[in-house]
Amino acid sequence: MKSSGVVTVLDIGSAKVCCCIAHVFDDGRFEIMGIGYCICCGVKSGVIVDVKSVEKSIAKAVESAEKMANIRIKSVYVSVSGKNVESQIVNMSLNAGGRIIGSEDILHLFDYCNRQDGDKAIIHSIPILYKVDSLNGIKNPVGMVAHSLSVSMNIVTVPEAQLNNLLICLARCHLDPVGIVSSVYASGLCVMDDDDMLSSQIVIDFGGGTTSIGFFYNGVFSGMEVIPLGGKHITDDVAYGLNISVANAERLKTLYGSALSSIHDESDVIFTPVVEDDDVINLQQISKSSINQIIQPRVEEILLMAKKRIEESSFTGGFARSVIITGGGSMLTGLRDLAGVILNKKIKAKKMENFIDGSDILVNNNFSVAVGMIKFAHLSNDYLTKTKSSSNNEDGGGFLKKTLAWIENNL
Repeated sequence: MKSSGVVTVLDIGSAKVCCCIAHVFDDGRFEIMGIGYCICCGVKSGVIVDVKSVEKSIAKAVESAEKMANIRIKSVYVSVSGKNVESQIVNMSLNAGGRIIGSEDILHLFDYCNRQDGDKAIIHSIPILYKVDSLNGIKNPVGMVAHSLSVSMNIVTVPEAQLNNLLICLARCHLDPVGIVSSVYASGLCVMDDDDMLSSQIVIDFGGGTTSIGFFYNGVFSGMEVIPLGGKHITDDVAYGLNISVANAERLKTLYGSALSSIHDESDVIFTPVVEDDDVINLQQISKSSINQIIQPRVEEILLMAKKRIEESSFTGGFARSVIITGGGSMLTGLRDLAGVILNKKIKAKKMENFIDGSDILVNNNFSVAVGMIKFAHLSNDYLTKTKSSSNNEDGGGFLKKTLAWIENNL
């Protein structure tokens, strides 16, 4: 099996920073060589609010991955997330004049679609479907004769200020970004198998600060929605409701929490530290029902908001019969059952260890974005090899190059 090289990805979320170094092969298979994971400080709902704290978190995660892989890295693919990352379907047409469509016509359409006004940078411009004259649903029009050629593209943007701050953090850690990836796009690439790629899917990524919804039409990333609530909000609710530290609340949620209450919860007793006046720490006795009565309303709120966003999107009705849930928050007990009831769809909860082959390093759903970025890196390199052109690479285009040049000259 021929090797295509080493890829490093960096997932910077509201709760954690994940770094993955992988050996990728030409057929798309990969072997994870090293991982790094640490709590992320300085990010709120996907937006960097403290550059120095994020810089330290990135450096720590990268250093851990480098030690495990026994390799020094320089270039990384990095994720972006948060409520300010937006997706819009843009439709564009050109007059082909009854001739054979060439690759230059496709690039011409892309150029028009990629013209973005305002203070936002494009990180993805993904063709969903083409239309040749009156024929809809064309996947690849190159080589066809047409009078008119149209395309529907998913344009994903991020505010320039948010992207600038991310690139500054990377520059201070001496890392060069070779690709910017939407976190929910990466999550979808991670969890969808070959069968999922043949039908429409909805992927919900339960992150720390946000919950993202990705719409995939026959494997093509076609749209997204972001809810400004995630696992950290559940943890904060538990900490406040039980008067305990956030660290203890996270532990209680992970070990004993559930999105659905059980008749046995009242009799299951747990002891947890409580901070009193003068920093005195005592143990308090609580039942599992006390925890779950706090967790369930917040989870219901997130799922109801997700349902509303799906119903109000362009991908409503019978777009997808099932929903795939992933992300660190998806590991919460009972979430799959509650999501099925609220969303009224079949729920697929895929665990990372069930579909990561060729590696002795165990990763969980906290690494779904990172693993998806490894697949994205392979797809991007394969695309660039075939087209021999990087002018429309999904890395933010000219804006990213200009920003990197500014950082190089000013930091």
